[in-house]
Amino acid sequence: MKILILTGGDFDPVFASSYIKEWKPDKIIAADRGLLAVRELGLTPDAILGDFDSCSREVMDQFETKDKLLVPCEKDDTDTGLAMQKAVSMEADEILVIGAAGTRLDHVLGNIGQLVYAFRKGVKAQMVDGHNRITVLEHCHRVEKEQQFGQYISLIPLYEAKGVTLQGFKYPLNDDTLVFHESWGISNELSADYGEIRFRSGTLLMIESRD
Repeated sequence: MKILILTGGDFDPVFASSYIKEWKPDKIIAADRGLLAVRELGLTPDAILGDFDSCSREVMDQFETKDKLLVPCEKDDTDTGLAMQKAVSMEADEILVIGAAGTRLDHVLGNIGQLVYAFRKGVKAQMVDGHNRITVLEHCHRVEKEQQFGQYISLIPLYEAKGVTLQGFKYPLNDDTLVFHESWGISNELSADYGEIRFRSGTLLMIESRD
């Protein structure tokens, strides 16, 4: 099952509409201000949740969706975190998060952490905006040039990834170690029709970017 989460960060309706149409979600979760994005896109959410500190509860009342969760502002999880937990509990196989980037870097980093949460639950998750697509990699991953999101591919370890080997890239690696405070993995590019990414241990983020 493919579940879309719309949350309250930066939102480009033209980009979001196109990407969602191509991705074809089976279910939609709106988290707090993400409900405004749902309304603008003309979508019907299957679940609505949040503390609604950044979106009027009157907007929530406009939807007949039965699965609604109103939580207090003072809580242990962010609205996006609750939405990710909800998606996992709905037995998602894949999760797409839109509206997870923005000016609040603490929230952006927290949302990236939610990708790791999903990954460790055995669920593929991606966070996308008009400029970047972020995923957590399996220990062997293939990147097809025809399916690339952007020209640049950056690999960010959390905190360390060992045995990293890159083939088909402009800047290859051979059994190297990537560490968070170094910048070896930034702004690589494919030099072939596809690239192979392999690593032995650690957690590795892939960020595909376009200007």
